[in-house]
This record gives sequence, C-alpha cells and structure tokens, in this order.
Amino acid sequence: MRGLRQTLLLARNDLLQEVRHLEVLATALFFDVVVLALFGVGFGTLRGEALRASLPAMLWLSVAFVGSLALTRLFEREREHETFVALLVAPVERLAIYGAKALVGTCVVVACAAVQLAGLRFLFPEAAALFDRPLLLALLVVGASLAYVAVGAVFASALATDRTRGVLLGVVLYPLTAPVLLFALVATRALIEGHAKAAVYVGQVWAVAVLLLSMATFVFESVVVPIPSGRTQRRRR
Repeated sequence: MRGLRQTLLLARNDLLQEVRHLEVLATALFFDVVVLALFGVGFGTLRGEALRASLPAMLWLSVAFVGSLALTRLFEREREHETFVALLVAPVERLAIYGAKALVGTCVVVACAAVQLAGLRFLFPEAAALFDRPLLLALLVVGASLAYVAVGAVFASALATDRTRGVLLGVVLYPLTAPVLLFALVATRALIEGHAKAAVYVGQVWAVAVLLLSMATFVFESVVVPIPSGRTQRRRR
C-alpha cells in the first residue's frame, strides 16, 4: 500500500506538470497529426478490402512511433535538472518511480491512440467498423499501450542520463515490443472484420501486457541502480 500510494503521488505530480507545460503530450500529438496527414495523402486512394487491411498497420505504426517519442521525453525533466539520481536515492520505493512513469506514459500513448483513431475514422469511412464494439476497442488500446510502455519505461529510465538516449531507445525498444504490436494488429483486424474471436485476441493482448509488466517490475531496480553507483564512483575518483 505504501508503494501504491507513492506511485499515485508521483504520477499525480508528473501529470500536473504535464498539464501545465504539455512537454510530452503536445510533441506527441503534433507528431500524431503529421502521421495522420501522411496517411490521408498516401492511402487516400485505397478503398474496400485493401483499405481495411491497411488500417491496423496505420494505427499501430503510429502508436509505435509516437510512443517512442513520448518515452524519450518521459524522463526529460529529470535529465535537464539532473534530479533522476536524487530521485533514486530518495526515501521512495524504486518500483513507485517506475509505476508512476509507466502510468504517465500509458496515459500519453492512450491519448495519442484515441486521436489517431478519431483521425482514421474521419479520413477513412471503412474505419467505422472499429467502433462497432467500443468496449473491446478501448480495452485493446489500453492493454496494448500498457504493454508497450511497460517495456519502454524500463529502458527510458536506464538511458535517462545518456545523451544518445533517443537513438538507443529506438534500437532496443522496437524489437522487444514487436510481439505486442503484432498481437494488437491481429486483434484490430479481428475487430474490423467482426470476427467472433475478437475478444479472445484482446484477452491475449492483456495477457502479454501483464507478463511484460511483471517482468519489467522484476528487472527495473537492477537496470537503474548501476547508473547512480557508476556516477558516484567517478566523482569519488
């Protein structure tokens, strides 16, 4: 309960800072709109089955790129003010730090996915089939976003003090999140086609999300602890 309370307090603080300054959300939404414009120009001539087959890829490719951008900036405030190490040595559960960042990142990715879905619905009438089962669609977006951020937040924290963090994050993030995106793509296509097992596919996405979140919480401390110790040793020398 102490760790959960700390997670919610840290997440609340980050969300308040984000609402005031829009450092992550504004950048991600701008990129989202640019991707939507490119999709509208590039795929505007497609119709029928070809367009329906392309919609899941449009959605999750944009989520992958926007999510990577959001995760790159997730620890930007701590990096700029050099407070990440101080946060690690503070009397706060380290898993609470991870939980707060993962919660904030998930909120940003879900918001961008919602904008992307609304844009696809506006640009392509065939995307209306996605909204026939809104509850399943919402569960799919939240579950896939959580799974994506669960992996990304660990590596974003590990690279929080690295100047090349953006490049390195993309290198390690996309291969590890490829299974999540594939599960989400299959589930999205099942929703568009009205497949009877669409709920099963959404459940598989959530199973992957729970598995990745469990693994991430297990390895988070061992990933981030060497960062302050290394810097401390160099300073002592």
